[in-house]
Amino acid sequence: MTNRSNPDLAHPRRRFIGRLAAAIAALTAGLPNVSGAESVGAGSIDSSDHDAWMKSLKGKHRQFFHEVNLHDRGMLMANNYLDVYQEAFGAKPGEASGVIGVHGAGLALAFNDAAWAKYRFGKSSNVIDPATKEPATKNIFRTGGPLTVEETQKRGVVFLMCNMALRRVSRSLAAERGEPYETIYEDLKASSLPGVILVPAMVVAINRAQEAGFTYARV
Repeated sequence: MTNRSNPDLAHPRRRFIGRLAAAIAALTAGLPNVSGAESVGAGSIDSSDHDAWMKSLKGKHRQFFHEVNLHDRGMLMANNYLDVYQEAFGAKPGEASGVIGVHGAGLALAFNDAAWAKYRFGKSSNVIDPATKEPATKNIFRTGGPLTVEETQKRGVVFLMCNMALRRVSRSLAAERGEPYETIYEDLKASSLPGVILVPAMVVAINRAQEAGFTYARV
């Protein structure tokens, strides 16, 4: 029999929905209103200073090359990328943008000749100078040909260096040489090639670049 004195008793679903709405209201009371909040989505860059390097790369096509080894493959890939977009797709200068992030063994690409000689990167990485046939005592990837850091930078490609990797290398060298870690860290940081940008962590730089519309290639 229907209880006409209390219509809600005739509608269990109505009572349930009412209680659910009240519970949600209680749970959300006092939370900030985020309906108008802005989010970082594809193609956008926030105001962080760590993202400033992205602002100069305004091409329609944007590629991130992750260099984890000590060779010229990153420069080769970046130059091929730019050449093909220009020659096969008719891209105008600036329509294709590239960045090379050096990390791991590839970190030494970003150091000057003095650091290579002092810390013997050529010997530790088994990089042979083609002119001397001996372990390189200078950065043979810095200049001297199209697949070098300086020539690739001239084409607008940005180079990033991972600070987490720099700290790990500094700790290793400090232990090996019996010198203070901070001394070596500051020396290596000051020894980076002109135009190389130090980012807090390469994995985060890659993440933020992809959120801003860059595609990714490990080389």
